[in-house]
Amino acid sequence: MDNELPDHEVDAARGELNVFLRSRPDLSPIDLVPHTTLSDCTLRSFAGGHIRGGRRVVSEVRRVLDLARLGEILQPSGGGPQAITIRESHAARVLRVAKRRDTYQIETLKRVAQMLDYCAEQCAIGVITADFGVGKTESVEVWRRGHRDVPSAVFEFDEFTRSNKIEFIRLLAEEIGIQPAIGSNNGAKVFRSVVEKLREEPRLLIFDQCEAAQVRVFQIIRQIWDRTHEYGVGIVLLSAPVLLARMHGSRMSDLGALTSRVGAWAQLVGVSKAEMATIVRQEGVKDMDEAAFDLWWKATGGSMRRLLAALDMLKAKHLPKGKPVTEETIAGIAGYLWGMKMAG
Repeated sequence: MDNELPDHEVDAARGELNVFLRSRPDLSPIDLVPHTTLSDCTLRSFAGGHIRGGRRVVSEVRRVLDLARLGEILQPSGGGPQAITIRESHAARVLRVAKRRDTYQIETLKRVAQMLDYCAEQCAIGVITADFGVGKTESVEVWRRGHRDVPSAVFEFDEFTRSNKIEFIRLLAEEIGIQPAIGSNNGAKVFRSVVEKLREEPRLLIFDQCEAAQVRVFQIIRQIWDRTHEYGVGIVLLSAPVLLARMHGSRMSDLGALTSRVGAWAQLVGVSKAEMATIVRQEGVKDMDEAAFDLWWKATGGSMRRLLAALDMLKAKHLPKGKPVTEETIAGIAGYLWGMKMAG
């Protein structure tokens, strides 16, 4: 069978995976899953030797290990090369994280802004990947508020537009100011109207929730860019990490054609440990031991959404009583907000 590999090759891949995991005690097989096309169960079972694994499993394992070793994903301490760093003792002094309105200027927001600036200026296609809750969508909103002189449009995929190219192009037309003709037979006409409109009034097109989109829709996006980028149109795709694996591992010609046109990639890990420590202090949480902070960091997993939700609960229910924040406090919040069972 084409899927079969010699035992020594499978065992070598499994060995490489386990050696890497032993060298990174902060990671488990589950942390690698979002960067692959494999399921949680498959990767855990392969690492534990419970399944043999075929060509696809070995290929995905080696690809994700190469990315991790190069530092492209899963940076130690939850930060990329430009992220703020912090010692294990978060009591050490760190830079203040600027806050504008209700948004902290964390590294994630800066990286998203850099990508949007680049794609708008260079009329390029950019891909931004990060886990849910990291702050991709909010970062785009902040950038647009500060760049009202840069024409842009945001389109968020849903269950109806993710696979229906007619519905997609119709709603995109409405987003950029076209009243499209109704009916499935008018899809080509609407597409040409969108291209003509973008040539006359170029802008940055930002597509959100792209992990849900299917190949036929990505093909439309690619064809729009092919016909409009010389007129000043740039495109940014926001997605969960799985899109990266799909684009680099896909054998489908349409997705491959889009991938070959991507001019910039940004793989975000979310709020760093240093940023979280600084934000927590700025929000008034100061009576907190190291173990409680470490548990909170683990529960947050880089998600600004989770961090802010936990802060809201602490400020509403706990801090007014003057009680210290303990592991038990954090475990209770994690269980209440996210259904997580954590030692506390």
